[in-house]
Amino acid sequence: MTRVRRNRGVGLLTVPVAPLRSPRAWTSLILGVVLVGAGLGLMIDADFGVSPADALITGLSRTSGLSVGVVLFSLSLLMVIAAWALGIAPAIGTLVCFVGIAIVVDLTRALTAALGIAGWSLAALIATWILGLAMFCAGVMGIFASDLGTSPYDQLVRAVALRTGRSLGFGRIVVDAMALLGALALGGSWGIGTVVILLVVPVTLNLVLPRVHRIVHPSREDGLVPTAR
Repeated sequence: MTRVRRNRGVGLLTVPVAPLRSPRAWTSLILGVVLVGAGLGLMIDADFGVSPADALITGLSRTSGLSVGVVLFSLSLLMVIAAWALGIAPAIGTLVCFVGIAIVVDLTRALTAALGIAGWSLAALIATWILGLAMFCAGVMGIFASDLGTSPYDQLVRAVALRTGRSLGFGRIVVDAMALLGALALGGSWGIGTVVILLVVPVTLNLVLPRVHRIVHPSREDGLVPTAR
């Protein structure tokens, strides 16, 4: 069963209660994880700015002296706990995203290194970053639309949207803005691309996600129970 809340600007905000088992949902989740991981890898190596979350992680790592991996794990755990406290429980997709995206990012960066990305022209790097952004946005849509759970970061996005009664795009821009402000204060790595991501992903969530959700779950009433505000 999946509990659903209707939010302004998005329509249905789905909150997993038990894992859905449809092949479409799993395909959407796995494809989303691959696209997000590959997109992040391309954007990191193109070096025009990472996501606000990654900028915050690098800032925390520099300030604390801890490795990026330790900071990522600790911050992800805190985000899952915070989202859970706000009403969004973790699901199987949360674990799949946490592990899968990290693996795909590393594989993508190994591939770009083998292709000699350091020697590419500026035009090629810009095109690579734009491709990475497109893949990242498409992957985020797939993960959200699966209703199997999202990454720890997007679990917090869901929680903000749920608690404010606003759209997922609103929740995303709030969390992204907070992450970027934290990164700026801590000296994290960011660029013009970081600001672009902050603006583009929320818009994509609001405009595209409802359509993707209908494709993944054609019968929108199946297993959906409306909840009171």
